Amino acid sequence: MKYILLILLIIAISLLAESRMNGQYQAGYKDGVKTALKTNPPSEELELTCAGLWVGEQNKRQWQKDARR
Repeated sequence: MKYILLILLIIAISLLAESRMNGQYQAGYKDGVKTALKTNPPSEELELTCAGLWVGEQNKRQWQKDARR
């Protein structure tokens, strides 16, 4: 009987911890999106992300152009 109660207690604690961690994750994600994608004034992260995407697309186009030759 002791072991069953102990197992139930461990399960309950793990479920509560998981629920709390999920809530903290959601709050952190929302805060990160708000901060990283701030457009007025643009954040450095947003500028670097856009530049990286643009450079990657330019490289892809160049590779495709070179492959056709």
